Amino acid sequence: MRRALGAVVALFLAALAWVAVWVPFHATDALIYGRWSRLIALEGGIDFPGIGAGYLQRPLLYVVQGWLWDVFGFHEWIGRLWAYAFVAVLVFAVWRVAALDRGGATAGAIAAVLLVASPDVVALGAAGLTDVPVAAMVALTGLLVLAPDGRRGPWLTGVLIAVAAALAGLAKVSAFFALLGLGLALLVGPRGELVGRLVRRGVPLAAGGLVALGWNAIQADRTGVALADFLRGVEGRLSAGVTSYYEQLNAQSRGSFIAGMEWLGPYLTLPLLFALVYAAVRIAGRPHRLAATIAAPAGLLLSFVLPALAESGATGAVGPWDLERPVAVVGTLALVVPLWLSRDCPEDEAPTRAHLARLAIWALPPTLAWIASAPFQTRYLSPAWAPLYALVALALWTALRGTMAARGPRWGWAVVAVLVALAVVDLRNLDGLGSRPDGSISAGRALSELKLTGWFDPDEARAAADPSLGALVDATGAALAADPGRVISVDGRLGFYWPLRAVRGEPQACADLRGFGTLVVTQSATGLDPERERALGEEALGEATGGNAADPDFWSRCRDPRAVKVAQRPGEFAVFRVER
Repeated sequence: MRRALGAVVALFLAALAWVAVWVPFHATDALIYGRWSRLIALEGGIDFPGIGAGYLQRPLLYVVQGWLWDVFGFHEWIGRLWAYAFVAVLVFAVWRVAALDRGGATAGAIAAVLLVASPDVVALGAAGLTDVPVAAMVALTGLLVLAPDGRRGPWLTGVLIAVAAALAGLAKVSAFFALLGLGLALLVGPRGELVGRLVRRGVPLAAGGLVALGWNAIQADRTGVALADFLRGVEGRLSAGVTSYYEQLNAQSRGSFIAGMEWLGPYLTLPLLFALVYAAVRIAGRPHRLAATIAAPAGLLLSFVLPALAESGATGAVGPWDLERPVAVVGTLALVVPLWLSRDCPEDEAPTRAHLARLAIWALPPTLAWIASAPFQTRYLSPAWAPLYALVALALWTALRGTMAARGPRWGWAVVAVLVALAVVDLRNLDGLGSRPDGSISAGRALSELKLTGWFDPDEARAAADPSLGALVDATGAALAADPGRVISVDGRLGFYWPLRAVRGEPQACADLRGFGTLVVTQSATGLDPERERALGEEALGEATGGNAADPDFWSRCRDPRAVKVAQRPGEFAVFRVER
């Protein structure tokens, strides 16, 4: 069973490595923040106009990527493989964290397959965003903190913990909440060993976190931003419209993503609910059988009730029972009986209370921070991925073991088959290939369009991965070839391709185009449902979305200087030549 689960994980890693080598970057934030790496490679140093708090918080991925391009030349596949390294670390660390308790390597293999069954992990594994790197370094830190020293010895373990914690904080500031939770988890365990745990594990953990915090404090002082604002990525005072927009977006998301419990994707809603209820009852001191007896029907009931109470908003229906997502429905139904049979898992093979408590405490601060600050993207939960996936894996281990105890080994293979099927189906989200403006993704669709020769043509591969982006890059490149001047756009992705010529800005008047040769206007949905969009108001909505900077019709009327449209994809982008 472990080999079968491991084979699926190996399939994912091999497929993602192949895509990372041949398909260029296409995730929006990877391109926006990747401009920093391009500038580092071209000009050295880390200080450039427009590179503020949002960039300087994330040196682990983007500074090292810039150094690699400086040494080996600008090749997108080098950056992609650097990003891919982190998903490999994440899989390894989560596997090992789940294997620390009863269930061992089988529970670890389940945890690794759960990663493959999560759309965020599969889509972002080598995307070039910081969500997977921060999850990977937090998971590695947790493994070093919670695992026995083994052959390393306490001093080497302490050094490794400090290094891993520092790298986690340098990957993304949201790591600090996970490091806090990990430190609190050290309080669980024999009281007589508490001081030793805090000295040997807690002190290095705090030291590594302080090193990362020190980097942020130095950069905040150097850029003249208060440390609190720097950590939040705020470089100046946000307009009332932008603030209102994010308030509405967060409120909408709390009513859909949070209540709908699709924290780890629609396929894992029921297992997540079961795991949370089971862990809570076990931590309260109840035996395994009682905890499973409560968690199985409670998880099933909540999987109906919570999505029904959730606001679907602009994202459509939520929860595992949405008939428009038949795989989630079938997969959830297939797990109902095994979760009930988890009651028959022998008590001495069920997860220990102490390990469940450590995982729950570790996950709590980053989860609460996500709910409070940015629930509109489930990927922002990534600092809590390691303990959450380990919790769900341990719960599913009891379902596997209980099914085998009650019905025999062959029925255990049925449970494994369900997990494998969910993971294989989720490969449709591989690397976010086949992205469309409506938010749909289909790796199969992209691969069918790419064909054999397309793998060796970066432009074809980019167009297959994201047709809108491919067309935008082609149209902008043609405009810049005709005019050697600068390009201005609200779209920060262009800075990745033309780091020295692209200016990210929000021009609001025709006069703002003076000094530029090209204007690129991009349009995108707000993500708000119609009711919240109306509540926001036109003025605030304009401030949040760019106003005139995102309105092609406005620029078509400009006469001084004149803006001449040279390319357009209606509803997506328009490229203008600025006649000086």
